[in-house]
Amino acid sequence: MDNFIVSARKYRPQLFDTVVGQQHITNTLKNAILTKQLAQAYLFCGPRGVGKTTCARIFAKTINCTGQLKNGEACDQCESCLSFNSGASLNVYELDAASNNSVEDIRNLVDQVRFAPQLGEYKVYIIDEVHMLSTAAFNAFLKTLEEPPKHAKFILATTEKHKIIPTILSRCQVFNFNRIKTEDISKHLAFMANNEHVSFEPEALHIIAQKAEGGLRDACSIFDQMVAFTGNQLSYKSVVENLNVLDYDYYFKLVDYFLSQNLSEVMLTFDSILRKGFDAHHFINGLGEHMRNLLVSIDPQTIPLIETSENLKQKYAEQARQCQPNVLMRSLALISKTDLSYKSAKNQRLLVEVALMQLTFLTATQDAEKKNDDLIAGTTNIPAPSKNLTSENKITALAEPEVKFADKPSIPFEQLKIKSSFSLNDLNLSTKSVATVAPAATNTAVIQNDREINLDDIKTFIANYIEEKQKLGARQIATIFKTAGVQFSNQTIELTIQNETQREQLMAMRQEFIDELRLTLQNQKINLNILLSEQEPQIKAYKPVDIFKSMAERNPALLELKKRFDLEIDY
Repeated sequence: MDNFIVSARKYRPQLFDTVVGQQHITNTLKNAILTKQLAQAYLFCGPRGVGKTTCARIFAKTINCTGQLKNGEACDQCESCLSFNSGASLNVYELDAASNNSVEDIRNLVDQVRFAPQLGEYKVYIIDEVHMLSTAAFNAFLKTLEEPPKHAKFILATTEKHKIIPTILSRCQVFNFNRIKTEDISKHLAFMANNEHVSFEPEALHIIAQKAEGGLRDACSIFDQMVAFTGNQLSYKSVVENLNVLDYDYYFKLVDYFLSQNLSEVMLTFDSILRKGFDAHHFINGLGEHMRNLLVSIDPQTIPLIETSENLKQKYAEQARQCQPNVLMRSLALISKTDLSYKSAKNQRLLVEVALMQLTFLTATQDAEKKNDDLIAGTTNIPAPSKNLTSENKITALAEPEVKFADKPSIPFEQLKIKSSFSLNDLNLSTKSVATVAPAATNTAVIQNDREINLDDIKTFIANYIEEKQKLGARQIATIFKTAGVQFSNQTIELTIQNETQREQLMAMRQEFIDELRLTLQNQKINLNILLSEQEPQIKAYKPVDIFKSMAERNPALLELKKRFDLEIDY
């Protein structure tokens, strides 16, 4: 018990080659040492536990080594290396800026810089968490940092680079440390487990590595905790249980239930997850990551993008073969929408359950759409636009009654005329049977020869049109046509109306009127112009603003009332 050393300290790298996951940093530092091109100051930036202070110590040890190897590593045998390993080296001075952040602390450091090293060539000053220094302390440090003595080297380490003033940054060589990959952490944990004679399952180490989120020090701490819990036998089940990690087996089972549309098992599985204490938001995020991994696994070239064990990659690939890419994409979109709505939802469990129901029947919806597309293609004798259908004309229900049509000869597509409106009188519809629509549709064939028409034909049509609109309850439109002046010349009808309000109403249904006019009179060249009368007619108020103006002319006190109470007219 007294001799126990935590793994983060026991297995702390002593050479550049043993640093995990930071080869771009270590290679640069080794080349600088070999070519004797050492800067006066370095700034190491990156997340916690990725090797910033470790690399600073190895650098300080290597530049003072008297028996450097040809690859730029320290010999670990000379007097300088041995004193450094034992913690007795006087050439390395470490300062914790979190607790020594005043101007006085920096002045004491600057005073020590003047003294040359007793053993070795360089004296290295490592300032950890340098972003904690006050602005005054930074300013007091500037001159020494820019022009230190020949024997002094500074290494600054920080997790928050943005808090360091630009004048410090410009005086340092900046090295950005990356988060360590899950695979690299897992390999290092396996090395530690073998040295400690701990039996393990590779999936257990991957779970620990994922939980560490790129920090090797955190991974070592979790490893020690798991070894103490399991008694030198790291199994996947025990690690998941202790770390309270949601098992990936749940997600694999859920996707199988989605594919088989087994809603009851989906709901029972989700309830089991909640009863084990897992957060529903954490669950839905994990499900999204699982769907992403399945989408990545469809192509063998992208499988390496999944940071997990080889056995698990094969499992992802097997399940991905059962899934369609478009279903996975729609699943990810639905999960992302649920994730965004989770915090604002009043009933969060219901929100996730509704999402799971939709995911369960997502494949059923795809099948229904395909079946309905085939149905459309079969009934119209034209290719089904399966890829270009909009959401408005697709059938998205899970089960739709089959539509039966009367056995009538089909009309070639080139002879059909599609129009936005039609007259009920022209089609002679019977309210007793829908099947009579089919024969009437033959009257919509394209007109081969335009019939000669005159003003009387136009007026007769307009009279019938007015009567039709009155029957349908569109009395305003009927009134406009009754009061409008009608002229016809050069295949163009000129309707002269009384005011702008009438013009707006006619423009809204202009195309509908023209289509019915051309069909009824058998002439496709007819056009329509709408003109405003130049006279000042007695305008009837149609809009609220017109009504108010008319009332205000008769009673000016209304204008004063509107102004005093700051009233607005509801348009």
